[in-house]
Amino acid sequence: MNKYWPNNWKKSLPNFLGEDFWSTFEDLDLENAEVETSQTNNNSNSNNSSGIKVNICEAGNELLCIFRLPGLVLEDVEVDVYDLTLEVVGTIQIDHKGFRPMHMELYQGPVRRKVKLPYPARHDKINATYQHGYLYLHLHRLIPSGETKQKLQVKTDDDET
Repeated sequence: MNKYWPNNWKKSLPNFLGEDFWSTFEDLDLENAEVETSQTNNNSNSNNSSGIKVNICEAGNELLCIFRLPGLVLEDVEVDVYDLTLEVVGTIQIDHKGFRPMHMELYQGPVRRKVKLPYPARHDKINATYQHGYLYLHLHRLIPSGETKQKLQVKTDDDET
């Protein structure tokens, strides 16, 4: 909990600036509790997606998605594109170079981030590079073919005789 914000702020100031104003702050206590919990449970098994930032850029029929993932273990990275979704799964591991950790605030462990794309992308044509803690994913727009589907001949049991 924030030490500068009173615990019972809504009860202490019930009519100050009207009830509509204070209703926007009702989730403030929950958010602070979640942040404190996530900071104390850095070694938990849940996948961390809140700290992964992403930029999405467009040029013609191509997208460039840039994820900030310092310490990413490249052997564990999985990238999946389906429908309008891009999903990146991996592990962050920071090398201490022989030093023994005394105080740790940087997240280490499994990470997962799903991003909604502006249009469907091809899952078979993805280029990935990793530089200076950033994962660059170059995607290409899925352009449906103009071909019409073939009509399927449906057979009945009577046709087999």
